Parts: sequence; structure tokens; C-alpha cells
Amino acid sequence: MTQTIQTSGGRVRGIETADGVLTWRGIPYAAPPVGPLRWQLPQPAGPWTEVRDGSRPGNPAMQPPAPMPEGLSGAMDPVGPELPPPSEDCLYLNVTAPADARQAPVVVWVHGGGYSMGSGFDMVGDGVAFARDHGAVVVGFNYRLGAFGFLSLLGEKHTGAYGTHDQIAALRWVHDNIAAFGGDPARVTVYGLSAGAKSVSNLMASPLTRGLIQQAASSSGGDHVASPDQSRALAARLRKELGADPERLRDIPAADLLQAQNAIAQGPHATWVWRPAIDGLAIPRRPTEAIAGGAAAGIPLLAQHCVSECLLYELSAPDSAAQADRVLGECFGPEGRDEILAAYAASAPGEDPTDLRVDIMTAERYAIPTTRLADAQSAHAPVWRSRYDGPLTGFPPQFAPGGELPAMHGTDGSVIWHGGTGVGEQLHATWGAFVTTGTPATPQVPEWPRYVLPSRSTMVFSSTGTRLESDPDAARRAVWEGRDWQAGVWYRIDGVF
Repeated sequence: MTQTIQTSGGRVRGIETADGVLTWRGIPYAAPPVGPLRWQLPQPAGPWTEVRDGSRPGNPAMQPPAPMPEGLSGAMDPVGPELPPPSEDCLYLNVTAPADARQAPVVVWVHGGGYSMGSGFDMVGDGVAFARDHGAVVVGFNYRLGAFGFLSLLGEKHTGAYGTHDQIAALRWVHDNIAAFGGDPARVTVYGLSAGAKSVSNLMASPLTRGLIQQAASSSGGDHVASPDQSRALAARLRKELGADPERLRDIPAADLLQAQNAIAQGPHATWVWRPAIDGLAIPRRPTEAIAGGAAAGIPLLAQHCVSECLLYELSAPDSAAQADRVLGECFGPEGRDEILAAYAASAPGEDPTDLRVDIMTAERYAIPTTRLADAQSAHAPVWRSRYDGPLTGFPPQFAPGGELPAMHGTDGSVIWHGGTGVGEQLHATWGAFVTTGTPATPQVPEWPRYVLPSRSTMVFSSTGTRLESDPDAARRAVWEGRDWQAGVWYRIDGVF
């Protein structure tokens, strides 16, 4: 079965990816950001006259390979078709819908990857399970990454958030075109994980997304944007690697730019180097501050993090936990560092010092930012808060001598999209209910009240028994109260902070 759809740019022919489910891949939603359009706001895609083949994916954004230690990659592997090579010409999206979709709810997926890796197929694949099980239309898209998406240019206005503007352009395309695929442009949920979840915060807060988003879901998010000083320092470091004057940057081959980006940091150490700048247009201020002020009023939010997010980083880069004391000292001074360390030690006497610092890294990078996002939005819209505990099984003995690990960063994404048994089935059903009905209530989980202060009701998804808790880990959360910091890189990188 195939179906040809008329879009604003031209006709595109889809393919059947499952019984009764159709997919259209590689649809351009903006012009290729190459040549004079490098480091410019996305421009409209040029029209085409022939029917476009929707069976082939578009190019992913320019990016380095994503190494992962053998045995850890299973929970993080992308699901989907074989992709073409990365390219600057990357602004493509994919749509999957039930063949009989009519005014169906829409979920737009914003992929993660530390703003430096990934594609619209990561974790979601074609979105077949969501379309089949929940009757939703699923959209995934690529956006500019790394230096191509988030470099701040000297002397230019509204610079440093080009990838965020790509995300907004994709949402505009969905608003203008999704009805032709059977989706309802007035029922759009935007969902992201990791950098995608932090992008969701940016999109909720942005004045450019009014009317484009009706609901939001976040796995391991909060906000993480670059201050002007951080943006300038990173740009200077890239220019140093290139040995190039600012006016020559648009002429440098893409491969050379990527090589310079990789010279700054690679692998897990590059995870937090690139991030959107406060550009005064898409991101006028720190997103959680804007959301606390009502920037996303009326947008229901489902927000989750994993219980041991940063165990993934300690396993893949064993110097990760050791950075905690330095990072805390840089953010809060010696006194603040010692207060946080003491509070964590007192709440879990006898905890291994490395494990304690993994917990602190989890809090600083993901758990506390997600809680602050939920706190901010709960004054303006319905919010539901959750935590995924696992445990996970199937890892080799060198990583899990006891046969299992707690839920780590990114391990909720695959089961949310594809389901499974037990807690996996619960997460898949919960996200499906939120997208289709506006609440996460399902027969598979206990009664789930909205998240409000001060109770902070949180659903804890666990294979040992899903349960509702009031303000879990309250003592550890409380030690962060009243502390404000500008998050930056976690690992020490010369010239970058």
C-alpha cells in the first residue's frame, strides 16, 4: 500500500511500514542550510514538481560517530532504516500515521544526543508502535547540531540557536501540513529526551511557538542554555582550532568544521559542550525563568527522569563522578560544595563515594532541572511528574556483576516508544494516554494526581512495583533549594566552561 500526499512543497509518496501504518520519510521542511545559508535562520524549502519518493530517509546532520562501550549500546541503539551519510543538507522530517487517520493526535519527537549527535529516527524509528497502538501521527526530524547549529558568530544578531530555529521551523511545517496526513494541528504534543527534552523547555518558553504546541513531554530535561560569556568562549576556542578569521567561517569545508569541533571534545566529554545560546529571538531568556513567568501557560506537561541518569556516563567515561567536587565548587564555592556533599552523605549513610557523586551528577544535570521545570509550569498548567527506576537487565558482567542496573540516562525512551512487558508496557501506555487524552491516566498505573507544590506527587515506574510517592528524595532535593547556577560543561575542557 502506498499513498501520495500533497504538502506545501509538493507531493510525496509514502510506504507501508506495518499493517495499516504508512510512513513518509525524508520530507524537506526547510531549505538546505549550506553556502550562504550556513548559520542563518532556516528558510522555506524550495518546491518540487515530481512526486517525491518517501521511502528514503534524509541526511542526518553533520556529527561525529557515537561510540558506546560494547554491552551498553543495546538500550540506546537507534531504531529505523539505514541512514545516508551525515551532511549539512539535513533539514528533513518523517511522518508516520495510521492509514485511516482523521484528525488524529500528533506527537512531534525531538531527538537527543547532547546537541551534537543523533537523528529524527533515534529511539522512535518510524514510530510504528505509537501509530498502531495509540492511533497517533508521529513526526521525527533532524536539526543542525554542534557548531553547525549552535555556534555564536561575532557581530551577528540572534546567533547561536540555529538548531532551535530549525526545531521551530519543523513545528511550523507540522502546523501547516499535518492535516493532509490525518493529523490534527490543534492536538500537537512535542516530546523530547535528553537534549531533546531540554529543547522542549526551550520550545515551551519561546515566543515563536505560540499556537504550535498544545502539550509537552520531557524525559531528562530542564533547561541547559549557554550564557553570552559561555557562547563567546566556545566560539573563540573553535576559531583557535580552525585558525580562521570570523569572516571566513562560512567558507570553511564542513568536514574541517567537524574536525575542529571534535578537537575540542569527543565522546561522552563532548555531551554538554554545544547548546543553544540565549539569542534574544527564539530564546530571549533562561527557559525555566520564562516558564515560571507564564510563557507556556495552558500547556500540560509530563516530565520524567531516570533514577540513576549519570551512571551511564560513569560507565562510559570512568572519570565522570570524579568531576563532581570540582563542578560543585565552581558553581557554589567551597561552602556550598561541602553542604551538598554532606547532605547527600547524611541521606544515605555508607553509600560508596563514587555512587554518591554519580547521584550528585544525576541531580545537577537532570533531576533538579526537571523538577524546576515541573515546579515552574505547575503554576500555569496541569503537570504530571514521574521517575523511571528500572531495574534494567541484560548487561554483561563487567558492567552489572549483580545482573541488573538501575535505570540510566536514555533507557526510558525505547520502551516509551515501543512498549514491552511490565513497566515497559506501563510507560508506553502512559505516554500514549497523555498524547491522546491529555492526561497520563491508564488502567496499568495507580491513580496519578497532578504535580503541585508542596506535595510534588511523583509516579515511580519500577519493575518491582509502580507506585505514587510524595516528593521522593526530599532531603536531597531540598539542599538544592535557593541555589542558582549557570550549568556548563561537566568535564574540564580548555577554554570552554
